[in-house]
Amino acid sequence: MYYLNTDESLKQFQKSVNSSIYVDKSLLIEKITKAVNTSSPYICITRPRRFGKTVNANMLGAYYTKGYDSHFLFDSLAVAGTPMYEKHINRYHVIHIDFSRMPDYGRGTAWRIQRRAAVPGNS
Repeated sequence: MYYLNTDESLKQFQKSVNSSIYVDKSLLIEKITKAVNTSSPYICITRPRRFGKTVNANMLGAYYTKGYDSHFLFDSLAVAGTPMYEKHINRYHVIHIDFSRMPDYGRGTAWRIQRRAAVPGNS
């Protein structure tokens, strides 16, 4: 499996954009881009489950990746109207890792919790 400049973010974000319900949050790219090449380039995005973290991560990956031309996806979104749009689209290396697809070698934490709960006297 390849991790550098893959088309995975592009494919996943394209599915989101083409879905029947899509809310354009592409102006997030403008806010994130302001941190590029600064002394504080690290950003932590936390949200509860089902709040679009993966969609936003795929959007960022599709926008920044050097691996593919993603103009066709972003030209119709709000970010295309910003001054920084052309300066940063498809200009950076992007590493894409999907932890949900990582192999599970052995039994993990969930198995240990279930096993412990099944033992009589543990409550």
